Amino acid sequence: MTLALMAAGILGLLLALRHGRPGLIFLSVAILLFHALPLAFLDPDFMSATLRAEINTATAIAGLASLGWYLGYWLLARAPAASAPAREAVGSAGPKRFHALLMLALLGLIAAAPGGPVGFAQTGFLRLPVGSTLFSVTYALACVAAFTTAILCAHAAAGRSAPPWVSMGMILLVFWLLGGRIQFAITGIAFGLVFLAHRRVRLRGLVLPAGIAAILVLLTLSFRLTLQGEATDLVEAIRLTLSQLSLLESYALASRFVEEAGYQGAQYWQVLQQLFPRALFPEKPLQLSRALRLMEARDGLGGLTPGLAGEAFATGGFICVAAMGIAFGGVLALLDNAYRALAGLRPLTQALVVSLIPLLAIFALRGGFDTAIFRLAILLLAAAIGSLWRTYPRPASRVLS
Repeated sequence: MTLALMAAGILGLLLALRHGRPGLIFLSVAILLFHALPLAFLDPDFMSATLRAEINTATAIAGLASLGWYLGYWLLARAPAASAPAREAVGSAGPKRFHALLMLALLGLIAAAPGGPVGFAQTGFLRLPVGSTLFSVTYALACVAAFTTAILCAHAAAGRSAPPWVSMGMILLVFWLLGGRIQFAITGIAFGLVFLAHRRVRLRGLVLPAGIAAILVLLTLSFRLTLQGEATDLVEAIRLTLSQLSLLESYALASRFVEEAGYQGAQYWQVLQQLFPRALFPEKPLQLSRALRLMEARDGLGGLTPGLAGEAFATGGFICVAAMGIAFGGVLALLDNAYRALAGLRPLTQALVVSLIPLLAIFALRGGFDTAIFRLAILLLAAAIGSLWRTYPRPASRVLS
């Protein structure tokens, strides 16, 4: 199993790099980092009790999920990509004005946080404000602003304007201050994908920014542990990050959860209910990630991500793992098809494609829809609002007599 996953991941990565398919790149890297390498370096002396008891099921989930992802991708990789003229009926005035308001609102929220920007950063690294209204509003606005920034990146990549360096930097800074390592990474990737598709930058030109981003991601974990009173350094942060890459623990937890609570056939319906605030919907079901943490650690300080395949197993066993894997791989293939024709799409559509690829292939795959549904819903809502910009007629040009 380990050798098969290793070979499949390497082959998929080589094909993805050759044909310029970012979704397949992330999928192949995920199979290598989350499945193959953890199995290859699995040490029984350092396995948790849960993983030791559920290792066979966790291994089977990893193998079946990987096969499903590749199968779904292969089935739809040759589907024709829809194309549209790279134009917008109202130009870029709509997104620019809306984007400016979003950025001003973000600055206001950071300034209004207890302790100001310093207090905002400290609580963000500690992950203390996760349940607060300030955190939720700031996070939502940052997600929408990231999408509008991606639209401006598409305009800039097409030569219509200068790159929005200030906006890109501020959005990445906000996500970093919020302590969201994956949010920081997928947002930076989305910006880079736009310029890469328009050939404004070569892949090797992204090596340095990617290296800097990786260091910042590691520092995020280091700062959090230091603020929590656990002395750590960059080397220790690297070790902890590598130990967190494996999804085997998540799959083992999902298997144990099924043994204790049974299959959750209504899981994806419960995921959709997470979009409603608990203050308005007190009977909202508990998130699977939170249930796993309560089962494992008996505390409510956070959640343990089940992973896309672990979530599927908790929903309907191996059949659901295979079905969800095929569907997920197919969606990534369609997004990659669109990415290969990205320069011919409208800026709004370009922003949606480059935002969805890392969001699904990294965030949702790593955490499941249980943790990604809020970001996904915000992105789709922002795209729906943005589509209204094209419905307004252009103002009639004034004729001088």
